[in-house]
Amino acid sequence: MSAATATPSTASKPLKLTSTSQTLPHGHLDYVLDMAFDYYGRRFATASGDRTVRVWDLNSDGLWASSSLGSGGGNTNSSHTNEWQAHRGAVHRISWAHPEFGQLLATAGADHSVVIWEEREGGFKSLATPERSADGFLDTNNTTNTGSAGGTGEGASRWVNKATLSDARRAVTSVEFAPRHLGLRLASGSADGVVRIYEALDTMNLNHWKLEAEIEEDNQDGNQGHQRMSSNHVQDISSNENMGVSSLSWCAGRFEPATLVVGFSSGRVSIYRYNDGKRSWLEAIRLPSHTTSNGVPRGVLDVAWAPNVGRSYHLIATCGKDNQLKVHRVKRGRGVKQGDADNSGGGSQSSLVYEGTEVLDQSQAWRCQWNVTGTVLASSGDGGMVKLWKSDFQGRWKCVSEIVGDTTGVAAATAAFHK
Repeated sequence: MSAATATPSTASKPLKLTSTSQTLPHGHLDYVLDMAFDYYGRRFATASGDRTVRVWDLNSDGLWASSSLGSGGGNTNSSHTNEWQAHRGAVHRISWAHPEFGQLLATAGADHSVVIWEEREGGFKSLATPERSADGFLDTNNTTNTGSAGGTGEGASRWVNKATLSDARRAVTSVEFAPRHLGLRLASGSADGVVRIYEALDTMNLNHWKLEAEIEEDNQDGNQGHQRMSSNHVQDISSNENMGVSSLSWCAGRFEPATLVVGFSSGRVSIYRYNDGKRSWLEAIRLPSHTTSNGVPRGVLDVAWAPNVGRSYHLIATCGKDNQLKVHRVKRGRGVKQGDADNSGGGSQSSLVYEGTEVLDQSQAWRCQWNVTGTVLASSGDGGMVKLWKSDFQGRWKCVSEIVGDTTGVAAATAAFHK
């Protein structure tokens, strides 16, 4: 970790958490396409179609404060919120690295690139955070700005572009840092149908990243008994859904080899696992696809691998354009011995065995995410509602809570910001 890496300013202050929701004018000029909390849940970042990224901090009162949006002016509890233009197109996804490696963000953009950002302290000039121009967008021609949208004081932090990974041939649609025990790695998925694995060659010098592997979508049948997609069904997929990789998620199990679940715009959901013997990524399981009742493939919108805390099996949530939210159960199988078809050379490696799938919801869910223990699943759609799902003692999933967003005053706050 670089010595210049910044840490959250609220790290040493006790928090006074509120029991009510807080409505935040996000300040972006387009839709917010993604948001992600950091490891401790005391910061979050938003990515928008207006090409910018904004980072928020939790203040000592337990409120998300933003000095750049007029949330305090002279309010001493208001933390600096950084805003900068991250890409030349829409920012599709954003991910935080484990804090062991510093305050790092990875952003995936429509400009075919993944950018690695590092937070640093100090009042130096940065081209990563230009001021807004007269039309409201960030002015990339202004190089005299000292940095963040939250202020230009000596104590303000800045986000610096450490590396730009431009191997994708089309828009990058997803990105996620690997779990801590796998080192400083990240996976990105793009509309060209390829998942790319990168590794930082030196965690003290984040300018150099190695492309470790490329995983391409294999249209051949796996060994899980799924039927091959007919030509008629392939033609039923609209051009708008031909977007390759739509989402991905790492397996966080410490006793598992590097493993990913990947969702494709074709409706396919595949689990890929690194094989030490072959030194390559192989498809371990092909989970049930997201299709309509008559078998027409529909795109996968999100996938989420649940943290494994004391379970002998894994849970994976997926949601798609077929208006279905699913939870797949996968257990750890016997090790594959040397000489087997799945593992040529070099010892044994555990396998994964598909156990079953349960459909939780038939209404459209756009995103899904697990809590830190992997016991509660949250799903959200375009209706302004977040549903929380939990499994009972018999293993049946039920909706235990519905959270409706309070939109009162949002329009007025947004109008006030744009004045």
